Amino acid sequence: MTYEAGGKQYVVTVDGGHGSFGTKLGDYVRAYALP
Repeated sequence: MTYEAGGKQYVVTVDGGHGSFGTKLGDYVRAYALP
């Protein structure tokens, strides 16, 4: 998802891990500001 706030553009991802994939269990919401 992308959105704009305060004149800046952001990309947001929702990520998660799962034991059957060999990754650490957890859920994350991450936002990155674009240049």
